[in-house]
Amino acid sequence: MNLRNTLVLALISSTTALTSPSLHAGPVTSKAPVISNPPPSESGWWFRAAPYVWLTAVEGDVSVGRLSSSVDVSMKDTLDSLDMGYMGVFEAGHGRWSVGMDVVYGKVSDDFAAGGRLFRSFRYEQKQWLLTPFAAYRAVDAENVQLDIFAGARITILEAELTGRFARGGEITGSKDTDFADPIVGLRGQVGLTEKLFLRFNGDIGGFGASSDLTWQAFAGLGLRVSDSVSLAAGYRGLGVDYEKDSFAMDTVSHGPVVGLEVRW
Repeated sequence: MNLRNTLVLALISSTTALTSPSLHAGPVTSKAPVISNPPPSESGWWFRAAPYVWLTAVEGDVSVGRLSSSVDVSMKDTLDSLDMGYMGVFEAGHGRWSVGMDVVYGKVSDDFAAGGRLFRSFRYEQKQWLLTPFAAYRAVDAENVQLDIFAGARITILEAELTGRFARGGEITGSKDTDFADPIVGLRGQVGLTEKLFLRFNGDIGGFGASSDLTWQAFAGLGLRVSDSVSLAAGYRGLGVDYEKDSFAMDTVSHGPVVGLEVRW
């Protein structure tokens, strides 16, 4: 990957990674024989844990200071730069109401040649947390159809470091820490297709000038009920961000396949 794409990928990943309850539509009620839940606890509370993976490609435009460029980062570029990561949702509910948190942690790095007289190479390292607290309400609870309304925030915490290695020896390092948050509102739903198969979908919109001018996402996929408490799901997801602050601006769309596992109790 070249220098431009490496730096752009790191910047974009801080604001367009998986940051909402998109893959999982929450547990269905006991009314739905298509995707049944385990018996509720005596207290009436239910819980779910859902680790997942989203592999992204990114297209759009980015500007940093006086520099601006179109961006085309492939899924392979994303994989090549990833050192470690975690993605998962935890949610707890009672009746029609639920609260949860989507947590994403990622560490990316890359070494690349500079091709100039001053620097012989660069190394970029980035650590990031993306936290999405949310609250949801089950608006439709029919036999094979469930629809939730949710609201929350996308919170980005970023630590980035760039080291330049001089051609004649020695190095210089610069770092940047930042954080910001965007409010989001959306809908998520689930439709039973057969005894084991179901359709899941999600969409939200946010930003409203709080940090980003606009952020949106859409997901659609299929799920398979393995047991009363375990499901698998896979689909395709897109997420757009239009953000500008100080000397940095981006208008990008990230998209790619999503796979996940959900455990309910």
